[in-house]
Amino acid sequence: MSQTEKKEPFKNLSFKASVAKKFIKFSKAISKSRSATLLLMLEFFEYNNISPSESLGPRMQTLESAITKRINALVAIIRDIEINQTLPTKGMLDALFEGIPNPSTKKLSMSFEKAFENLTVQSPPEQNHPNNTDHHDIRKVLDRMKLVKPPFGRPYWKVSLTNSEIAHLKKKYHVYNN
Repeated sequence: MSQTEKKEPFKNLSFKASVAKKFIKFSKAISKSRSATLLLMLEFFEYNNISPSESLGPRMQTLESAITKRINALVAIIRDIEINQTLPTKGMLDALFEGIPNPSTKKLSMSFEKAFENLTVQSPPEQNHPNNTDHHDIRKVLDRMKLVKPPFGRPYWKVSLTNSEIAHLKKKYHVYNN
């Protein structure tokens, strides 16, 4: 209570004994004085625009149904986001981390096919590659290969050869492309 309310004079009200006992018990649980309890009750009814004679049933049911509708709308929005945004993104990330190859198959260019035919042609080793230089070239390329494991995607092999070494191998094995 405020200072002005403490200085106000008291008025007597008449209640039935059973109602007075109930109010005294209720006011002990709510506040220190009975006047403060009664004031709190009146302010509650005025603030919420509620009449003590009217029932709260339909209002509470209306409020509950409105809240239920809002919750159902939120659930529908979250499901829509999950279906249209989260699952496709998850699928892309899974594919990225698993390294699933693209289903389309790439055809080798003609120059690589010709080079492969040149390598697989059966001829005596001393005519094409004296002193087994073929093995030397393969060892040289294999020694210069390094496995690269990127954080995203599949690991791949990187070959560290200079331009002159690549040009020499192309010329030696008849690969004519740039």
